[in-house]
Amino acid sequence: MNVNVRQRVTDVLNAMRDFNLAELEIRIGSERVSLRRAGFSAVREPAGAPATVAPAEPAGHLVRAPLAGTFFATPKPGDPAFVQVGQQIREGDLVGLVEAMKVFNEVLSDVDGRVARVLVRSGDGVAAGQPLLRVDAEASAQGGYP
Repeated sequence: MNVNVRQRVTDVLNAMRDFNLAELEIRIGSERVSLRRAGFSAVREPAGAPATVAPAEPAGHLVRAPLAGTFFATPKPGDPAFVQVGQQIREGDLVGLVEAMKVFNEVLSDVDGRVARVLVRSGDGVAAGQPLLRVDAEASAQGGYP
């Protein structure tokens, strides 16, 4: 890789970090380059290549990120998480924060149920609409709240 191309790639990766982008796709002619954070895996394939199949989303109700940014599971470092696996939550409960452009935005549950799985780690970059939690909505109907 020549120095000019290496510098351009470095600039793109730095911009992804600076703007906290989870993924970026660049198309030039018949080629496509997709970059995704979490190890910065890069995929390069011709534009006419068949689309890759996205992994199946987990079963259950998914609480999703309201916007792109950085997910935080705690109010501040060292504090307990807003929610834990197995915890009963109600619609409107605060389950996390997404920081974007130095503003912390609340992530609220949109369903009653039991937290089955936390799908992202605190500090992870998330995309708008990305699943953050899986909630078993039936759990509240079957077991009720204590």
